[in-house]
Amino acid sequence: MAKGKVHERLTSSTAGTASAQGCTAVTVITVDELLMSSLATLLREDRYQLTSHQRTESLTSCLMDRRTDAVLIDLRLPANRLVDLGRLIRDVPKRPTIPLIGVCDAELSVQTRLRALKDGLWDVIELPVASAELVAKLGTWVLLKRDVDGLQSSSLLDVETGHYTSQGIKRRLRELAALTQRTDDALSCVVFGPDRVSDGSSLTSETLLEAGREFSLALHHRTRNSDVVGRLEPVKFLILAPNTPAPGAVRLAERFTSFSLSRLVAGEMAVTFSAGIAGVEGRNGQVQACPELLLAAAERALNQARTAGAAQVAAAWGNV
Repeated sequence: MAKGKVHERLTSSTAGTASAQGCTAVTVITVDELLMSSLATLLREDRYQLTSHQRTESLTSCLMDRRTDAVLIDLRLPANRLVDLGRLIRDVPKRPTIPLIGVCDAELSVQTRLRALKDGLWDVIELPVASAELVAKLGTWVLLKRDVDGLQSSSLLDVETGHYTSQGIKRRLRELAALTQRTDDALSCVVFGPDRVSDGSSLTSETLLEAGREFSLALHHRTRNSDVVGRLEPVKFLILAPNTPAPGAVRLAERFTSFSLSRLVAGEMAVTFSAGIAGVEGRNGQVQACPELLLAAAERALNQARTAGAAQVAAAWGNV
């Protein structure tokens, strides 16, 4: 995804709440440079960084980025650019509480405004007549969003992706290991990570994070209800698959390594992902006593897969 244009308005009046909490990052989806200039002037009373994108498809990555404090969408965009707005919002897994606001002028029809609200926008504000209302609501909603982010960041769920955090994964791993011991069943652990790129590659950290966000979305949509999905690092993910023996774990891993390879070939993802598998079948007192051994074995297998090539799968089943 191309980087958006950044418009900054930093004034000496930014002392207090804004400076204490950091710059307020607002993404504006519009093709109108005049609107961007007007918003930069309108938000002069606080410390804002405005970033513009011209395509509504950018909404997905914005809503998955915890650094985004609010998104403004120009509802005067051509109808073909707004038609999938509701789908884009619905497709974001466990969307964080990022304020999503539509802006318009007096000529926008009531029907279009109502459709935007039904699609999931928090509010529709007419400019310039409701400029003061936008400033007041935006400030309040950003403070609310940050409060919720603070609570979620100390929880078991990752704010950006909605997957389990490392802490949450360790808890679920202990629970599933104990369940496997009682039921004498199988438990698989699959760890995914991006493949190594050549030293001469122009891959940037932002491009790698974008690939991670797309891979995260694939995990959300294509895993089974029984699977437990976690985010170990910014671009390293894990699936705990109960009742899944070795052949099923391999098929599960290959589903996503193949996905990354097909996206790379299509030019729509910058890197491929490989997978490492570890698991137990039946009672295993060692794993029950120290479930983290399963995760460590899967990470060792991931390193072996990366050494073998791109989009590879390596298994350490039973070798825990």
